Amino acid sequence: MAEIATENKAPSSGKKLKVWLIVLAAVLIVGGVVLFLKIKSDRDEALRQSIIGSGTFHPGITVAGVDVSGMTPDEAAEALKEAEQSLVQDVSFRITDGEHTYTFDQPHFDIAFDTEAILAEAMALGREGDLDSLQAELADIAENGRSFDLSYTAVPRDAGSFVAEMAAELDMPATDATFSVKQLELNEDTEALDVVNIGFTEEELAAGADLRDKRFDFTEGTEGRSLDQGALVAVIRERAEAREYGEITFELQPLYPSVTVATLKQSLVLRSSAWTSYAKGNYGRATRVHNMTKACGLIYGTVLQPGDVLSCNDLLGPRYEKYGWQMAPAVIEGGAATEDQPGGGVCQVSTTMYNAVLMGDYQIVYRQAHSSRLSYVKGGLDATINTGTIDFKWSNNTEAPIYVFTWIDKNEKKIWCEIYGLPFSGDFDEIELYSDEQEPIQPTADEFIPNASLTYPYWMVKNAAKKGYVYDTYKIYKMAGAEVRREKITTTTYKMHPNRYFVWPGYVPGTPLLPGYKLTPVVE
Repeated sequence: MAEIATENKAPSSGKKLKVWLIVLAAVLIVGGVVLFLKIKSDRDEALRQSIIGSGTFHPGITVAGVDVSGMTPDEAAEALKEAEQSLVQDVSFRITDGEHTYTFDQPHFDIAFDTEAILAEAMALGREGDLDSLQAELADIAENGRSFDLSYTAVPRDAGSFVAEMAAELDMPATDATFSVKQLELNEDTEALDVVNIGFTEEELAAGADLRDKRFDFTEGTEGRSLDQGALVAVIRERAEAREYGEITFELQPLYPSVTVATLKQSLVLRSSAWTSYAKGNYGRATRVHNMTKACGLIYGTVLQPGDVLSCNDLLGPRYEKYGWQMAPAVIEGGAATEDQPGGGVCQVSTTMYNAVLMGDYQIVYRQAHSSRLSYVKGGLDATINTGTIDFKWSNNTEAPIYVFTWIDKNEKKIWCEIYGLPFSGDFDEIELYSDEQEPIQPTADEFIPNASLTYPYWMVKNAAKKGYVYDTYKIYKMAGAEVRREKITTTTYKMHPNRYFVWPGYVPGTPLLPGYKLTPVVE
């Protein structure tokens, strides 16, 4: 029975071994499959990762027409530099008015490209999904390609300063009309301006000439030009934003003078003029005419600013022979007599000016009448001057400069004074002078003055009797020829003189002066 048991055990062990071998084989097979699958999976993942993280662009990708396949972003960026410049080659303005041309090109723009963003977008292609989808996408890219376009922004950086520099070169201010006192030649005889016969000729009067053109040199203003900077800057920015590069045209705006010769003349009128005649008697003596001509030449063209005072003595200077003044009659002894003095006759110039000043409604600062009434002007309307003592002064009481012209008409034997300035503004357009004579002052009793050079019964006339006179003078303000008011100027009194005689010492008043013993002074 024991042998039977032994025989049954051996087959059982072999069967087990076989089973284990089968199991082992199965395990090995399964393990191999698993290992294979694991190895494949790892290989696929590694390949996927290599695709995702390659750091270069996949084949088939172009940017702005440039094939960037296999390039890194930095390499692609460098390769696209030329494409970038080609993209902005037209970013420029030719700014012109047809005569002047300026170029506003790339250095004046802030230019930015979207290259970095586009490259990032291109790099992102084929970077997501499993290996199969990636490979399919790469295959499609390689076969069909992927293209990207570049874009840019160009913002004018310094349009304002650029246009300002243009304006600095192009702008030209308008110039206003100007005028100046007409310059005259020097009269060698009087050593003053040559103011002889400078009135209108008959032909000029007939043609309606403007007397101001004889006294002043007028220069018409010139037009200017200006660049409208704001408008041009706006056009540059608008065109840049719309990428409409090329030519921009502009026009310079004309600038016109604010003051023309016509407007100048509106505020520069002949406000007043006066004349006196030297045709009578001794007034026309050659030396006296010389002195008046010299005085007129020294005064001619005097300009008084608002508030300025004109002094005749300051303008004429001391009247002595060494200064070119000649001997001519002058009133002395309170009007009782005359004698030749250097500068005799200049009082007719100051008198003529006094009348023009009154008719111009200017301010009299100081005026003194002659001691004796004159025949070349109405009573009360004269103004005497004397070196170092008596002056005639008046001031510009207007708000603009005034211009004084004195001249002599040797053909008509007249002294003229013209004053130019603002026109009258108010209720009058002219002033007329009126002289009202009062009752004369009769000479008093004869006077007898002892003179040691005389012996009985000789005598001489010192001066003949002269009445005294009193005048009230007025300014009559008129509008269109009608009187609107009158104002008193002053009261002027001219001295009375009795007969005065030089007699011998010891003369007894009442003793008759015998005509046969009258002596006549010797005039040298």
